[in-house]
Amino acid sequence: MNLTRPILSHAATRPDAPAVVDGEREISYAELSALVLRTAAHLASLGIGAGDRVGLCLRDSWEHVVALLATARLGAVAVPLYWRATQAEISHLATALSAKLALVEAENALDIGCALVPVDAAWHRSVSQREPLSDLPGDWHAPFVIAATSGSTGAPKFSIATHLQFYCGIAGFIELMALSGRQRFLSTMPLYFSGGRLALLSHLVRGDCILLRGTLVSGSDFVRAAAACRATVAFVVPSLLRELLVVVGEEPLLSGFARLTSAGAPLFAEEKRAALSKLTPNFCEMYGTAETNAISLLRAEDIGTHAASVGQPHSLAEVQVVDDSDRPLPPGQSGKLRVRGPTLATPLAIPGHPVNTGFRDGWYYPGEIAALDDRSFIHLTGRASELIVRRGAKIHPAEVEAILQQHPDVLECAVVGHRASSNEEEVIAFLVGRRPLELSSVVAHCRTYLAPAKRPQHIRFMDALPKNASGKIDKKALAKLLDPQ
Repeated sequence: MNLTRPILSHAATRPDAPAVVDGEREISYAELSALVLRTAAHLASLGIGAGDRVGLCLRDSWEHVVALLATARLGAVAVPLYWRATQAEISHLATALSAKLALVEAENALDIGCALVPVDAAWHRSVSQREPLSDLPGDWHAPFVIAATSGSTGAPKFSIATHLQFYCGIAGFIELMALSGRQRFLSTMPLYFSGGRLALLSHLVRGDCILLRGTLVSGSDFVRAAAACRATVAFVVPSLLRELLVVVGEEPLLSGFARLTSAGAPLFAEEKRAALSKLTPNFCEMYGTAETNAISLLRAEDIGTHAASVGQPHSLAEVQVVDDSDRPLPPGQSGKLRVRGPTLATPLAIPGHPVNTGFRDGWYYPGEIAALDDRSFIHLTGRASELIVRRGAKIHPAEVEAILQQHPDVLECAVVGHRASSNEEEVIAFLVGRRPLELSSVVAHCRTYLAPAKRPQHIRFMDALPKNASGKIDKKALAKLLDPQ
């Protein structure tokens, strides 16, 4: 079995159905199948075979989708390379991940230490002249893609997923989303990141239509794009969701959506309730990692009673909360979250990058402190690596951020720990306002709702918080503001 088989099978059952729409370019499932098979044949003519690693340094375009599927069809391994990164970053990863060849944008004159093939007019001519690849590697356990963590709190770590592991991830995704009928999926999460790939491939397996619109940076852009392309489902990162919540319009703003899902980082409970009322009654929140794909979903019908959670896991994910000796804890007690199941990838050691120590004894520990309730709703309380110890108190930035977010003038916030000259850590808050913020008002709010040890020692007002390519707040960048050397 090959991951592409269920996708390309739609060419026989629904040949004229739209598979991918990229601007004015609409590709049916029959055309998608032909493009993938011809592209796979062309890659084979360039010396790519089963097990070879192919760098994909491409925009979020139909060419990127075809290249990803063609690589999988060959039994080669996709190596995502973020096309907006610097040449030095791309070169480092291409070399470290042993890419044999990299597909790049036509205008991207990179020098990254492996064979480069621009996806230009000559490429398209060559592909069109190839006979479709007929042979299909059928090893479920062959590697399919290398995934990287977002790197928002440190250097990215890597894992590698087989066709079977990723297909199980797709099965978990489809179970969680529980969509009926064909959908038009507005893809705005970068395909470089695991969440963007998972959503894309899951909707293709379903036979849905993928609507590529790049990374939309504002709520008004998203609303216009959704209306123009008649989208019915979409994934958004928290920063874009917060933009949507302040768009002025008739509420609910996206009432025609069958599902609007936030993913990438947990939202605050009030934001979830606001999304349900202001955006769509079909709003939900997904939680997962690059190493596990989707883990859980907080469904719209559960937001009223479980808004502080990230929902319940799908049936393929076994989730536990354990103590420091890895003993399972009873419902309600906080400890280390761990996950296992057939969706779990395999750690990949890469020179110059930290080893992913989250893999242990068949489990993956994502680094979250969490609690499970008696119905298996997952409640995240913070990341172990971000824990701040002050005056003997253990402070999770998430709990301070949740209080700051309740201030009516705060649009976005982030809290980090900083060790100054003393041995004690300080709590530092970075705030972005909906309107001009008054320091005295924020301080008074903290004094009312936070214990003394948890109150920020320093509060910085920002025009915007730094984000990585996946839309997550980059706390590593914030820490550098405090200690630039």
